[in-house]
Amino acid sequence: MNWISVCLLCSLINPVFLDIQKPTFTIDYENNEFLKDGKVFRYVSGSLHYFRIPRLYWKDRIQKMKAAGLNTITTYVEWSLHEPFPGVYDFDGIADLEYFIELIKNENMYLILRPGPYICAERDFGGFPYWLLNVTPKKSLRTNNSSYKKYVSKWFSVLMPIVQPHLYGNGGNIILVQVENEYGSYYACDSEYKLWIRDLFKSYVENKAVLFTIDGCGQSYFDCGIIPEVYATVDFGPSTNASQCFDIMRKIQKGGPLVNSEFYPGWLTHWQESESIINATDVIKQMKVMLAMNASFSFYMFHGGTNFGFTSGANTNDTKESIGYLPQLTSYDYNAPLDEAGDPTEKYFKIKQTLEEAKYAVTNEISPNPTPKGAYGKFFLKPLVSIFEKVAQRIKPMISNVPLPFEDLDINTGFVMYETKLTDDQKNVKNPVNLTVKTVRDRAIIYLDQVQVGTMNRLKANTTISLNINRSVQNLSILIENQGRINYGDFIEDRKGIFDQVILGNKILSPWKMTAYPLNDTSWISSVKPVENVNSVKLPAFYKTQFTLPVNYTKCLDTYLDTSGWTKGVAFLNNVNLGRYWPLGGPQVTLYVPAPFLKPPPYVNTLVMFELEGTSQDLSVKFVDKPILDGPIMT
Repeated sequence: MNWISVCLLCSLINPVFLDIQKPTFTIDYENNEFLKDGKVFRYVSGSLHYFRIPRLYWKDRIQKMKAAGLNTITTYVEWSLHEPFPGVYDFDGIADLEYFIELIKNENMYLILRPGPYICAERDFGGFPYWLLNVTPKKSLRTNNSSYKKYVSKWFSVLMPIVQPHLYGNGGNIILVQVENEYGSYYACDSEYKLWIRDLFKSYVENKAVLFTIDGCGQSYFDCGIIPEVYATVDFGPSTNASQCFDIMRKIQKGGPLVNSEFYPGWLTHWQESESIINATDVIKQMKVMLAMNASFSFYMFHGGTNFGFTSGANTNDTKESIGYLPQLTSYDYNAPLDEAGDPTEKYFKIKQTLEEAKYAVTNEISPNPTPKGAYGKFFLKPLVSIFEKVAQRIKPMISNVPLPFEDLDINTGFVMYETKLTDDQKNVKNPVNLTVKTVRDRAIIYLDQVQVGTMNRLKANTTISLNINRSVQNLSILIENQGRINYGDFIEDRKGIFDQVILGNKILSPWKMTAYPLNDTSWISSVKPVENVNSVKLPAFYKTQFTLPVNYTKCLDTYLDTSGWTKGVAFLNNVNLGRYWPLGGPQVTLYVPAPFLKPPPYVNTLVMFELEGTSQDLSVKFVDKPILDGPIMT
């Protein structure tokens, strides 16, 4: 081997030479572009949250987004899903983040990762695990508080090593990683925290992907939201002036690509308000404006999915915690281009056409047509057991002189019954008498000797009701429902239940027995026999039916549980929590049921409904083939 051959061989193994060959994703600040491996790159992305979609449907949704012309997927990482209890981690099933990332890469698509740790996302507590409220001081979340940072650091020490191999610079498909989330919308504005969280991200991401922030279209949001050495992007919808929003980006950083990180083709809906609709024409008009400006953007949401179980969050008018509380629907259809069941809408096809005209790689490898749905018919439920009966009490009650919030009881979801025995002195009042519960989070049903006498609703900010107290009355009970923790704004530290005095007339009631019903499991119901006398079971109560699908259905199809005629409660199918229903409140009437939640013939399916206030007249429900998300609204 001559010296020339030796030099050539050395150059092949030189580390500097190898670095040049590594994949890179960077920002060209002079020419206002993203560069992927040194070449100009622009993305059109769509938000798709793995935790809102059955795992079996991930690939289908990704492929439909690719077929529309998108080249990138955006997702949050939900801390509460992956660490439901301190030090207990879950990355299986619907929590299999790595598999989700790999599916996206298999479609030759890129990924924008938003690990939070706070994500908002219209999820309970903004994606934080509830137990953070027990281990951190008040007003410490998203600040430089050492306790809060300790738990974030520990969580990232588990999460980020899973993410690292998938960073673009390591040969993966993650091109951008968000630092925090819309921090400019939070009261803390803690500069030390922002630098700390930036450096935590840098320690894992290094230069293997671009770090970025997202804030709303307003200078005040950017004033607190920007982080030094992190690329700042903006979010806005179809009705906003795009130039004005992008000008804010330009003011705080003198170069780089224009980016709308949350472009809203739809919007969220709360209980007791009309379904949110955004016109497809407005979406396309704004799309064309951004494409002409050479901007990258991400649809939020392109496919919303469902807040199964108790995962939906809540908003507030952000001036006072107890006023303007707005719990969000179980459905996260979002009026998105792909609807709740993953079916393409008119908006989807218009977006696809627009991207095709803009020379994006629209494909027709799959046929994005609506999938057939099952209209399985009507089924009749039978009453099982009242919440007041001991068999329904799965957790040992706690006794305290004062009412305790859910978190002090180490309860995350569901309901807590607060009960006290009324003394002769407490009953010695002039009727009618006011019952005042100073803090109601979020909805209370009041009972005297297990008979409902009224409700209190945080939504209406009513904390006092008038009662008539008979001398024969023994017990006062208050059932509190957690309707979802606030996920956005200054009041995200949203503890649930009662944690203040309860006053009857001018007398403070005490002591209290508190029984929790987290409703995270219904398997125990299989041993409870139905009651033949319907009227013998006091509400709230559990109801059940068992059924097989019609034999003409050779395989399970997606369907919708129509809860018309029922009042308010929670539905479980084969021990899967489908979510809250409230057809009386509206506008959502049906609950989406993915086919994987069903059992095909001849297997038996079990539906359990926990009803709070009133059943349908004949105790029936229907499985229908069309959703009802625009039902009448209770005022």
